[in-house]
Amino acid sequence: MRAAPAARPPVSGQATQSAQAENALYAFIAAVSARDAVTAAACFTREGCLITPDGTAVHGRADIAGILAQLIARRTEIEVERLAVRRAGDVALATGHLKMRSDAAEGTRIAQACDPTIALRRVEGTWKIAILAPWAFHERH
Repeated sequence: MRAAPAARPPVSGQATQSAQAENALYAFIAAVSARDAVTAAACFTREGCLITPDGTAVHGRADIAGILAQLIARRTEIEVERLAVRRAGDVALATGHLKMRSDAAEGTRIAQACDPTIALRRVEGTWKIAILAPWAFHERH
């Protein structure tokens, strides 16, 4: 059973910079849903950072792609319940509430309610994830 798509169409034309920054997050979620670790990692800046559940900081797209491949292998689905983006020039801070579902041991699924912190940066006119710390969560089975 597959969840409804978490991604939404990109904001076009006259979009605000905050909405464009938000689109970077939805592009990341769409890539994870499509099970494409390389495209998901490309949503990060070259020197981007992903904070793992144990607090390890994973730097660079290649290493981030490895972590994302693990999520994809567990059939992780991400659903955005709430997202707020605050922009200041070429940087933005996003907070919100996500639901993540993944395969767990022995064919079970685990659900997590996450309150991520996400730093974004505009690089050459394109918004990218600079830091993603998604695993401040409460597990629900």
